[in-house]
Amino acid sequence: TFTSSRLSSLNRHRKIHSTEKPYMCHLCLRAFRTVTLLRNHVNTHTGTRPHKCGDCAMAFVTSGELVRHRRYKHTHEKPFRCSLCTYASVEGSKLKRHIRSHTGERPFRCSVCSYASKDTYKLKRHMRTHSGEKPYECHVCHTRFTQRGTMKTHVLQKHTKNVPRHQCPHCAIAIARKSDLRVHLHKQHAYKAAEMKCRYCTAVFHERYALVQHQKTHKNEKRFKCEFCPYACKQERHMTVHIRTHTGEKPFPCTSCNKCFRQKELLNAHFRRCHDPSFVPTVHRCPSCGKGFSRWGRHR
Repeated sequence: TFTSSRLSSLNRHRKIHSTEKPYMCHLCLRAFRTVTLLRNHVNTHTGTRPHKCGDCAMAFVTSGELVRHRRYKHTHEKPFRCSLCTYASVEGSKLKRHIRSHTGERPFRCSVCSYASKDTYKLKRHMRTHSGEKPYECHVCHTRFTQRGTMKTHVLQKHTKNVPRHQCPHCAIAIARKSDLRVHLHKQHAYKAAEMKCRYCTAVFHERYALVQHQKTHKNEKRFKCEFCPYACKQERHMTVHIRTHTGEKPFPCTSCNKCFRQKELLNAHFRRCHDPSFVPTVHRCPSCGKGFSRWGRHR
């Protein structure tokens, strides 16, 4: 619940809940809720950076970017503090994401499978496993990747000669940039006062690297066991689909006929095959006799 001692702040906050966008950019016709948002947007067209840092030569389009820069680079202030542990952050959004590590909340859910995430970025990255999208391209060999970090590692390993290697003193990882080594040491090997629990068992750790290495030992475990038959699997989403073979549940109905399906992928395949007039089935030909089939099967 938002409260303020100033009417102007309350009025500005109310605009967040409004769909009205009366302020339009004259260069690209994009519309905004407030004059400030429009002004910041126009600055991105003109290259104007009115908010200058008093401690270095950097300048920014918005005051918020300047505040974040000063906290990260100069003051090292972390005003957003967790009430459950010692975690503190420069940005409020990072604190919200951190709080979910205590509550277990995963509000961002995949529409295709049972995956859920604590933040939108990880969900967006996960969705690429369904869409096949690979937005990051190597500028040398044009190989494409789903993640920027994977692409950078590829460029360093495959296309950069005599790359300096900074060896981590705690594990076998060698990192090209010293700044990345510092980040690695902080994230993976720094002692954490709060216990980090294994997602698969009751083990707890105070170092992220130890937790990650431990969780890898569960990789090939078939932890999810069916209560109706001997079937077991590694992932919860696979078990969810399997259970439907016992319960008969078919939660994905076709909107064009009365058929229902256990999986969304089966529904999508049915819709393309039976209701999409532009659908052309792939023909698989027998290498021995040349006979064609719409899908592979037994052929004598």
